[in-house]
Amino acid sequence: MKRYITILLFFVLLPYLAFAGTVGKIKGKVTDLTSGEPLIGANILVLGTSFGAATDINGNYTIQNLEAGVYEVRASFVGYQTVTYSNIRVNAELTTELNFELPGEGIELQQVNVIAEKPLIIKSSTNANRITTSEMLEGLPFRGIDIIIGLTPGVVLQDKSLFIRGGRQDEVGFYLEGASITDPVIGGRGVTISQDAVEEIQVQSGGYTAEYGGANAGIVYTQIKSGTPDFKASAEYITDNITFKGKGNRFDGEKRLGTHWFGYNEFIGTLSGPIFDKRFKFFGLFNYQYQNDQTPQPYPGINLGRIGDPTTGDTIDFQYPAGAIYKNSLEQYSGTGTISLDFNPLLFRLVGSYTANKTYNPWTGRTAGNIANILNLDRVENVDDKDGAASLKITHILSGNTFYEISGGYSFNSRERYDPLLKENYLGYGDSVANAAVGVSWVKSAGDNPGRFERPTRFNIFGFSFNGPGDVTANYQKFKRERINLNAALSTTLGKEHSIKIGGEYQMLTIRNYAWSNEDLMGLAQLVYQ
Repeated sequence: MKRYITILLFFVLLPYLAFAGTVGKIKGKVTDLTSGEPLIGANILVLGTSFGAATDINGNYTIQNLEAGVYEVRASFVGYQTVTYSNIRVNAELTTELNFELPGEGIELQQVNVIAEKPLIIKSSTNANRITTSEMLEGLPFRGIDIIIGLTPGVVLQDKSLFIRGGRQDEVGFYLEGASITDPVIGGRGVTISQDAVEEIQVQSGGYTAEYGGANAGIVYTQIKSGTPDFKASAEYITDNITFKGKGNRFDGEKRLGTHWFGYNEFIGTLSGPIFDKRFKFFGLFNYQYQNDQTPQPYPGINLGRIGDPTTGDTIDFQYPAGAIYKNSLEQYSGTGTISLDFNPLLFRLVGSYTANKTYNPWTGRTAGNIANILNLDRVENVDDKDGAASLKITHILSGNTFYEISGGYSFNSRERYDPLLKENYLGYGDSVANAAVGVSWVKSAGDNPGRFERPTRFNIFGFSFNGPGDVTANYQKFKRERINLNAALSTTLGKEHSIKIGGEYQMLTIRNYAWSNEDLMGLAQLVYQ
């Protein structure tokens, strides 16, 4: 009795725990070109794969478990000429309709090759689903996944955060290859994805199915490119540094060809192809990016010379050149790859992504608060961000209509924020001796209190406060957020139009955070040493 109760609970709970799928399918009908009669037993083959199907008594066929991408599909039948359709786009979790009309061998025609056009409406999509494919990405005049998603109707991009249908950032669910990559603390996408590695992006702003959980505003689903049957390689370099001066000259204030150089440099290299056999394919991408100024904006510069405040007695040399913000740079390394193994009826897909991002000064504007560091730009905080994801999916095809999937995934995002000189020695942030050891000598003035832990005096000019040279303004922070997913699902097609999918998911989150403000560190150090 206990055994039957366990089985019953398993099938009752699974429909509420289903997880996002990663494959699509092609279905259609094969008929005689002249009479329109259905052709029974016609063969349909997806070229470059082991997938195919035969038509039923009504001439209908269905091919499942196709990774998102573009395919060539061929139909053949005894006594009829072969017809091949190219440029057939398959989207994850959607159905592409493809009908064939085969001419008889008695009709004198050369081999029939048809280039398919994108349909205006995807009939199998039952909700507000906007799809951006890799072909569309190549034609856009700008770069950045979030910028591209922000072009979708109903989506707003503001301050690097995405909002769908007016919902908050933490109400949007982000998925990579069917596994959640949403930041579990603040929301938003927790894993960096290179634009050139994307096969398609789906933005669902309403009416999505129960398999997507934890998202009230919308879903952003990303599928990575798969390998190609033949070897392909590409390389691209983008820069505004036309005169090819080194990045060490990033604060010279000079103009190149009549305009300032903001130092945008990016290299993208890709390689894909078969592994020993065309059934086994890989795709790999390496992306390097260096931005001299990560928030470029027109700025004429300022030079007020030496100015002083007679009420405080403070005098400073107030100037800031035009062009890029000093040390407002970003350096990023990113790699993405997929491996697809076709042992039909067993299919394996491995996906991995890793990004290391170093921001030398997250100074995002020239506001009054940011100008406070204008005398101390060599001591603003550094930020190291790292994130990545890896997943493995195993698909077992039981029949032409039924298959099950088992998958597991791991993703993380981490950050370390620190002073560029003392780094992890945060207990020394307010220690004059520790600062002297890294080459910074604090000079005391009459306004300084006695004691070992004393920061350089701030300058006050007409009510504006400026941090003194060598002052520690950085906070120390270290966090890491990890997610483990284990999934299982069973799908079967019932008749021509309907299908049933049940599945379950186990998810484990690990969240670690450690932070000190520099003011707290100063106070703690004074307690220790005084």
